[in-house]
Amino acid sequence: MHRKYSLARRLAAFGFCLASSGAVWAQLAPSNSELEEIVVTAEKRESTVQKTPISITVLSGGELQAQGLSDLTAVAQETPGVSFKTSGPGQTEFEMRGLTSTGGESPTVGFYLDETALTPPAMAQNGKVVIDPSLFDLNRVEILRGPQGTLYGSGSMGGTIKLVTNQPDTKNFSADVEGMGSGTDGGGFNHTENGMINIPIVDNLAALRLVVTDKVVQGWIARDVLNPFPPEANNSTTRGNVAAAAVAERFPESNWETLRGGRATLLVTPTDRLSVTGAVLYQRIDQGAPNTIDVPPGNEVHYQPFDVAEPFNDTFTLYSVTVKYSFDDFQVVSATADWNRTQFQTQDISEAMQDYIGGFFGPPAAFPYSPTATVTEGGGTFYGLGAGSISEEDYTQQFSQELRVASTGDSALQWLGGGYFSHFHATSHVYSYYPVSDVGFDGDFGTTNLADNHRALELDQYALFGESSYQFPDHLKATVGLRYFLYHSDSATSVSGVSANGTSATLFGLAQNSGVTPKFNLAYLPTDDLTIYGTASKGFRPGGPNSPIPPPCPTAPGQFGPDSVWSYELGEKAKMINSRVSINGDVYYENWSNIQQEVAPACGFKFTTNAGKAKVYGAELEIGVILAPGLAISQNAGYTHATNSTTVPLAGVVAGQRLLDVPEFTANTTVSYKYPLAGSMNFVARATNTYVDSIQDLTYARNSLPPYDLVGARTGVETDRWSAVVFVDNATDKIAYLSDTGALSANISILNRVATNQPRTIGVDLNFKF
Repeated sequence: MHRKYSLARRLAAFGFCLASSGAVWAQLAPSNSELEEIVVTAEKRESTVQKTPISITVLSGGELQAQGLSDLTAVAQETPGVSFKTSGPGQTEFEMRGLTSTGGESPTVGFYLDETALTPPAMAQNGKVVIDPSLFDLNRVEILRGPQGTLYGSGSMGGTIKLVTNQPDTKNFSADVEGMGSGTDGGGFNHTENGMINIPIVDNLAALRLVVTDKVVQGWIARDVLNPFPPEANNSTTRGNVAAAAVAERFPESNWETLRGGRATLLVTPTDRLSVTGAVLYQRIDQGAPNTIDVPPGNEVHYQPFDVAEPFNDTFTLYSVTVKYSFDDFQVVSATADWNRTQFQTQDISEAMQDYIGGFFGPPAAFPYSPTATVTEGGGTFYGLGAGSISEEDYTQQFSQELRVASTGDSALQWLGGGYFSHFHATSHVYSYYPVSDVGFDGDFGTTNLADNHRALELDQYALFGESSYQFPDHLKATVGLRYFLYHSDSATSVSGVSANGTSATLFGLAQNSGVTPKFNLAYLPTDDLTIYGTASKGFRPGGPNSPIPPPCPTAPGQFGPDSVWSYELGEKAKMINSRVSINGDVYYENWSNIQQEVAPACGFKFTTNAGKAKVYGAELEIGVILAPGLAISQNAGYTHATNSTTVPLAGVVAGQRLLDVPEFTANTTVSYKYPLAGSMNFVARATNTYVDSIQDLTYARNSLPPYDLVGARTGVETDRWSAVVFVDNATDKIAYLSDTGALSANISILNRVATNQPRTIGVDLNFKF
């Protein structure tokens, strides 16, 4: 099922030896004979990838469509230095350059939609998961590697992912319609309908752009209810043979998914100097079950002793207003946003709680399935647990305001300065009640309440930031940046039920801190085709409060402070042979200190503290080559060596261990071909291979997931107005283990729920532009 691919490893190692990646993206120009540049706003002013002296990968909207990249997980798999852990759509946490965000309440990667920071839930059990938007009608995706603490602030320690939408056009009417249909091995019929219409309301004065998406994935993972459910084996250290057990009821394609949403953007330009953009985005994801399978046995099934559904939904709404006014020598930008997000999920815990409670009382016996059965363990008697589930609801809301002023023109001195404020509110409610009072825990604990935990967090952040650069006559450009931050937060936590030792309490916490994050960059730009740069920069994420914990637990600190990283990077960007070859690479070293770590004393109450250090070094490479008119190849490779530097016993961290969820090698190879047919029609073809090395993650114990590589291909015809493409994703039908999924209740030793990819999927993609 899984093999080590020596060729992919050699490609990744080759990338490292070449001094690896910084920032390249290029796509075929209309002439098919040179690689063209893309305008970016990574430094909050317009520039090109080639002239921006930071490590950046950019995928244009056209390239997203050409590659068939419809979600951010697929984008991350193709980008060096980016890793993730996931349970499915809307449940993905991204990391860059080894900086995992396991502890604390803030992410290590910033996530932006245009000018708006979209902070993930603070306390979700599935991590700091970002929204999973439709990528239709995007102008580009910018992936900025390395700390972005000066311009993008907290939570951008590892880097920043920035989605930039297409803006309304006040002069021309246009429309774009896309339809995709496909079939998945072991699944059903999938379909996606996307639409965009751009309406000039008043010529050269106002325009409205509307985008809608309706996506249905039928699913491919079965949910099997077994009767009888096989008991644990080998003195309850091994899961029973569920694959050979009798299936009482099967729910095929249980992880079906729907994504429905839309975006409306209104642009008003009263004068040539002033523009006002208002936008509303709404999106809802529903899923019947997560994209996880049981390991063991590792086939595409989740096995249950009882019929317990595991639905998930994610609803997101954003309102934003951006005002820009251009003076003669500078521009003022005001970006205001307010958004809210609600996630809900239910998880089956019947088997997990039997194993966990059995271990609590003593060596567990065979699984009791009759609701009236009793088991005697360790001198105590408890009733058969029956069907059990646990649910979590996370709500987040944020208001943000950024005001900045930036120089314009081509003078040697360029500068930017501004201020930022955000108010972030998050609540989390995790609860599990057994439905019948005379079974479950009632016989032993006097309650059917396994757990009922509420937590609320308020976080206010303030910042002043500035960055200036000077272009010296000898092709040297020096940039200095600084950001001052201040935050304060408070929390309230209420716990009750068996998991809280039968107690009920409400606990409060407070936290505040401030600091400075600098950036220094020196670039050498002798020609438009060569950039060599070095950067030293600092990134951070805010700390937060700890709720007091009761005796006999050790005293928890009242708050945990911000952690930070110093990053040192050398990189180059080169175009040559009449822009037919592009080679961008970098090497970097990072020193991560005061890491926010979650510790779990034996008393059962967890808290967060600053403890330990980690060191990360690595390299990335991105090459684009036009081999002949219409024929291009790109090769990306990344190497990341990320390990803990100190031992933290309470956090289960040992010096020398790899940081979690970080592949050591990644590589992506793409070959594309375009051949002119009659008129404006072209034949197009593309093949891609993506390799991701093994990772380590943590559930009941530290696990190692095997490497994988995925192959895809697309071929068809296109014109300026329409395209028709046949595609195959995961052509080799690989079952890739993406990440282990932590339980909402208790991880157990006999199995893991592992997120996996979609099996071989073959379909058609039709697009029409008007």
